[in-house]
Amino acid sequence: MNENALQPSENFKKMAARSVQAIWLFVLTYLLLVSAAVGLTILSAFAGLMLIAAKPMFITIMLGGGLICFGVLILIFLVKFIFKVNKIDRSHLTLVTKEEQPGLFKMIDEIVAEVGTDFPKKVYFSSEVNASVFYDSSFWSMFLPVRKNLHIGLGLMNTISIDELKAILAHEFGHFSQKSMRTGSYVYNVNQVIYNTLYENEGYGNFAQKLAGISNYFAIFVVLAGKIISGVQFILKKIYDVVNLNHLALSREMEFHADTVAASVAGSDALITALHRLQLADYSLNNVFNYYNGKIKDKEKTNNIFPQQKFVMDFYAGLQKIKIENHLPIVSEEHYSKFNKSKLTLKDQWSSHPRTADRVEHLRKLNYPLKSYGTGIAIDLLVNKDTVFEQVTKKLFDAIDYGNSPIISDAGKFEEDFLENQRQNTFHQLYNGYFDFRNPLNELNSEDFEKPGLSIHLHANNFFSDENLSLIYLLDGINEDLNTLKQIEDKVFEVKTFDYDGKRYTQQDCSELIERLESESKDLDDQLKKLDAQIFEYFLYLALEQGRKEEFVNFYNHYKAIRTLLESQNNCHNKITQVTSFMHTRTAVETIEQQMYLVKDEEIVFKEELLKLLTNPLYGEHITAIDKEQIEKFIASNYNYFAGGSYFNFQVDELFDSIRLFAKIINDTNFNAKKRLLDFQVTLEGVNSTANKKPVTI
Repeated sequence: MNENALQPSENFKKMAARSVQAIWLFVLTYLLLVSAAVGLTILSAFAGLMLIAAKPMFITIMLGGGLICFGVLILIFLVKFIFKVNKIDRSHLTLVTKEEQPGLFKMIDEIVAEVGTDFPKKVYFSSEVNASVFYDSSFWSMFLPVRKNLHIGLGLMNTISIDELKAILAHEFGHFSQKSMRTGSYVYNVNQVIYNTLYENEGYGNFAQKLAGISNYFAIFVVLAGKIISGVQFILKKIYDVVNLNHLALSREMEFHADTVAASVAGSDALITALHRLQLADYSLNNVFNYYNGKIKDKEKTNNIFPQQKFVMDFYAGLQKIKIENHLPIVSEEHYSKFNKSKLTLKDQWSSHPRTADRVEHLRKLNYPLKSYGTGIAIDLLVNKDTVFEQVTKKLFDAIDYGNSPIISDAGKFEEDFLENQRQNTFHQLYNGYFDFRNPLNELNSEDFEKPGLSIHLHANNFFSDENLSLIYLLDGINEDLNTLKQIEDKVFEVKTFDYDGKRYTQQDCSELIERLESESKDLDDQLKKLDAQIFEYFLYLALEQGRKEEFVNFYNHYKAIRTLLESQNNCHNKITQVTSFMHTRTAVETIEQQMYLVKDEEIVFKEELLKLLTNPLYGEHITAIDKEQIEKFIASNYNYFAGGSYFNFQVDELFDSIRLFAKIINDTNFNAKKRLLDFQVTLEGVNSTANKKPVTI
């Protein structure tokens, strides 16, 4: 291993120094607060005891006891973090030993030796697409040595190569590779102390409430202590921002340092290719999870989710034309970034990790050669991998109650259902994803269905090329950048400088840049609208040529009728969702009672929209008998939702169930109408393709 890889960069040292300075600021402030709290506690205890001694009677005993509690409460608030232990939930983890998996532990041994760090205390498997080092921490772990545990997700090992696994594990050990790296650990723990003092106060709050419940005399002093604690929190919040911002800046440098260690151990490309594939691997596993979440009601589960994850990943790789090498998709840098056309670069001071693009750029500059550890997928390192897969899968599903006789589904059924779901819920590959982001032309009248202006023979690939698709991504990127720039101009968040398309700008430059981007956005939008019109005319021409104009018009009018209603339906859904959002959070009784007037007003409009769904034949196909019964029951109801300081849970549940059902019906109906139109156009193109017409450029 390159020894320089272990040396922190100058920027790392600078961020570490700033973090230490922020910590000292906290320590000095905290010591002053504690000293004041100790003094106040002694003073209030003395005053309380003197009051009781002066005239022992019920009222003086209560007031004296309240005074003593007043000081103690403030002191406890400031020192309660000492007793806080942050324990990592291990219920989803499976312990693995060297005897069980010698191949994996051999790799870990070699990495540990090369990096020069300690071997993990324990190694665990999970189902995740992730790897991490973790430990139970407390205030005392800043001063006492704590051995770390290694967590490896099988969802990760199932989708990366052996070389990539080595790079990822080396990255994790890189975080603890040098004594100087302990600065980051120390800052993290102090950050946890401040966070606990500010935000983790449920237990303390319960204790204070019980104390206040003893007597009204005690309650007076509990309220007074609360006022002082609010002032202490105000001071600590200001310092927390300083400490946390410096901690996050250091965390980003720690990631770059760990990447340097990983690249030195395994090679730059090993980590780069893994970083590019992780999003696809995680998305694929979540697809499998979502499938089985939908099967809970049918008591259906599987013994092994991981071949299904691999199937989904390979499917999407094929769909997106990603090449496969050694049984793994090679997600290129171009593919990874093609969906993100933003040219705006901000220094995200609240992020703990650098952007993937920045990490890749850093690794490219290092340019460490690949040190091949072995060929194959990382999961091949495991002994009896199918048994391990099943153990981890079982632990995953054990958290769900399937009753006495769950149905065990095989991979074949999953694959069949997955492909059928793709067929029903995605648009034909002919469109190359174009209509995933845009809708067919909607502002049409009867004259538009007459003779089309486009009357030359073409193929659909002239319209749905990657080049035209990139226009959509570019427009989205510009609009996203515009939104951010307007927030910078309005000082929604403070940014001194930023980069756009590789050039440095200041806040004062926003107005000119916004004007330029708005012009570019309009030009792109006009270009895409022109393309939409050409697509419509192209398929209209095919329909006329094939004598299927009436079918084409019917599909279009059906889609247009539903699309026309969608905007008002979405507005209704957004309003009822917005006015009921407070019901998901802890809210003061007075606020709830006031907000309920708005809920009841908006409920009237919402019920009217639900009734329109029931009476409009356009939506009948997507409203089941059970759905209809639920909607009719809700429309006929006159719920209060809240009274006497408490929610009526069953009424609230029915409200939110109806909101979700409304959204599902309108979205399913719109999607189905759009898909039917697009599928019909595919049949027109199918005939066109068999006519052996030479494609031309438009």
